[in-house]
Amino acid sequence: MKTFTIRALLGAVLFSVSGLCFGQEKELSSFYLKTQFAGDIGLVSVGVGKQSFNRKLETDVSVGYLPKKIGGDHLFTAALKSTLLPFRPVRIRKVDWHAFSTGMQLSYTFGDDFFASERYLSRYPNRYYRFSTALHLYFFAGGQVNLTRVEKFRRFGAYYEVGTMGEYLLSYLQNPGYLGPGKIFHLALGAKMRL
Repeated sequence: MKTFTIRALLGAVLFSVSGLCFGQEKELSSFYLKTQFAGDIGLVSVGVGKQSFNRKLETDVSVGYLPKKIGGDHLFTAALKSTLLPFRPVRIRKVDWHAFSTGMQLSYTFGDDFFASERYLSRYPNRYYRFSTALHLYFFAGGQVNLTRVEKFRRFGAYYEVGTMGEYLLSYLQNPGYLGPGKIFHLALGAKMRL
C-alpha cells in the first residue's frame, strides 16, 4: 500500500507539471521541483523549492524514502534545505556551471525508533545516545549545471553534493583514527525542473 501511495503521488506531480514542460515558453519562475538520489534524506527524495536573492539562494522542502531492503526498515524523512550559490556561473557552450555551492539541511526521520530528544525515550538510560536519532543537521558542498541555453530543456538542471551530518563530523573530529572520511561523507546527485 505504501509503494502504491508513493507511486501515485509521484505520478500526480509529474502529470501536473508535464504541461509546464511542453507548453508555451515564458519566463521561468523562481520556483522549482527537484528529485535527489542519496544524500542522507533517503535513497530517493522529491521536493519543491524557491530561488531568492537574485538566484543566489535556493531553499526547498523535501520528503525522502529509504526502503527496508537497504535501511533495515521503511524510513521516511522530511528536510528543509538551503543552498548558497555564491559565485557567477561559468558559461560552457549551452550550459551554466555553478562550480561551487554550499549549504545545510535540517532533516527529521519519522518512526517509533527515532527521537528528537533522549529525555522522551524511557527505555534507555540518560545520555546513552549523545545525539538525536530523528533530527539531523547536514552540511554539504557541491556544484550545479543548468541547461540554460538548450532550447527544449532550459528548465532542467542537475546538481551534485558531498556532505556529512553534524554528528558524524563531531565524531570524526573526536576519533579520527576510527572514522575515515569515506565513512562520514556521502555523495548526493539530483535534478531540478524550474517552473
